[in-house]
Amino acid sequence: MSKTNNTFQIKFISLSLVLFLLFVIFFFIVYPSTFGAGEKNNKPAGEETFYFNQNYNAADPLLTPVPTLDKIITGPIITGADPAAGLSDAKINITVYTDFTCRYCGQTVANALQAQKQFPDKVRVIHKDFPNADKTFKSYQAAVAGRCAQAQGKFWEISDLLYQNYNNLSQTLFNSLAKKLKLNQAQFEQCLKTNASALVDDNIKEANALQISGVPTVYINEQEMMGEISYEEMKKIINF
Repeated sequence: MSKTNNTFQIKFISLSLVLFLLFVIFFFIVYPSTFGAGEKNNKPAGEETFYFNQNYNAADPLLTPVPTLDKIITGPIITGADPAAGLSDAKINITVYTDFTCRYCGQTVANALQAQKQFPDKVRVIHKDFPNADKTFKSYQAAVAGRCAQAQGKFWEISDLLYQNYNNLSQTLFNSLAKKLKLNQAQFEQCLKTNASALVDDNIKEANALQISGVPTVYINEQEMMGEISYEEMKKIINF
């Protein structure tokens, strides 16, 4: 009789342990993974941005966070939207982040253009707007005026004139310069109101992503230089 009881107790204990283990596995592993996934993914994602394909579960572990611009770029983004002087396949790009209210910017751009003329097969100059982001400021409005002249093939011409008048910028001056350059006046004035702000804003975002703190800031390829850069300094780097 005692043997029968012992056998029964052993079986009972074994069965209890098995049931307990099954309960633990279900409650702590199966249940959360099956019913709790959506709850985890409803938590705030902080600063990260994700692209979700609606054909897939939002809890897909293969989804990749999209880095912000400042985590991607280490130098200028050069596109066909940027005013440029020189060959598109030039080995050396001199990119100037600039503001038309900055006297030193005008001199730096002039030095860069001089280097481009000296080395026409080797150097290209790229203009980047980095004015005050407030659209009521003359620096921002001048940047837009430059882009509106660019739309009619006269960017570098108006750029030179804007720098010459860096302390006298106004809508009246912009219209006067457009007449002087024989631009289509109606097209120019309409552009000032509607068309060119996005180009300026894109440059501002790019400059902020690069953590540029002042103008002029020059990139010779990916080498960053801040402040007015002389022609001789540029020439040394070009010939290095």
